[in-house]
Amino acid sequence: MSRILIRILLGLVVAMTVYPLVWMLLSSFKTNREIYQPDILLPESLDPFAYRLLFSGEFIDFYEVLTRSILLAGGQALLATFVTAGVGFVLAKSKFTGKSLLLWAALLVILYPRQAISLSLFEWMAKMGMSGSYYGLLFSGVASGLGVIFFMQVYRKIPDELMDISRLEGESLFRSFLCFLPLVKPALITYGMLHFFLSWQEHLLPLLVLGSEQLTLPLALAKLRDSSYRIPEAVGLAAGVLAMLPMMFLFGYFFRRIRTALSDWVVS
Repeated sequence: MSRILIRILLGLVVAMTVYPLVWMLLSSFKTNREIYQPDILLPESLDPFAYRLLFSGEFIDFYEVLTRSILLAGGQALLATFVTAGVGFVLAKSKFTGKSLLLWAALLVILYPRQAISLSLFEWMAKMGMSGSYYGLLFSGVASGLGVIFFMQVYRKIPDELMDISRLEGESLFRSFLCFLPLVKPALITYGMLHFFLSWQEHLLPLLVLGSEQLTLPLALAKLRDSSYRIPEAVGLAAGVLAMLPMMFLFGYFFRRIRTALSDWVVS
């Protein structure tokens, strides 16, 4: 009886999670009249007029916006993963003065909301001449206290004897870090995916750094929503559906490795 109840509850949770996504997909084929009638779930026809309007470039250049978002989120995820993995490796496998201070700084960064320091980051990037460029947005997401703590815990699971062997062979600390990367591949994929998702959904900093002319996908969706008085609602919904596809594809492709890495980290 208890198993049946658990399955029913899980089914309800899944239904509540999937229903908004299904509704958005179906509504992207609806007219405004159908969308504003809540008793109508299925569209009268599967005419992809909203997708044609979206890719026509009449409202936004969706190809350019999508490409920009993928490159920025992917580039920031790769850069942040490499940097935070390196810092976590140093904290886990090295002894130096100020190590505990650096660890406490990483913990404080986790507690401090990113939105609270967005203006300070923007001022710093403006002084460095990176305002209005993609480089400013890429480098703004490199430091992550959560990533440092995560990789420090991951590298602590690797036996110190391997590090001793690396030192005996005369390898530098950076070279040892590169040699250890294949051992933490699931963790690299996990953190890279999580950082990609966070970068993909960011609003404030891309608006400050890039301005209103170089929109990322979340900002473009907001622009479509604010312009709903003159465009069909289905166009914004179609853009939302397409915005989910890269994240769904990546998560589905790497799901098994992500699950393995997260379960190992929790057990440790």
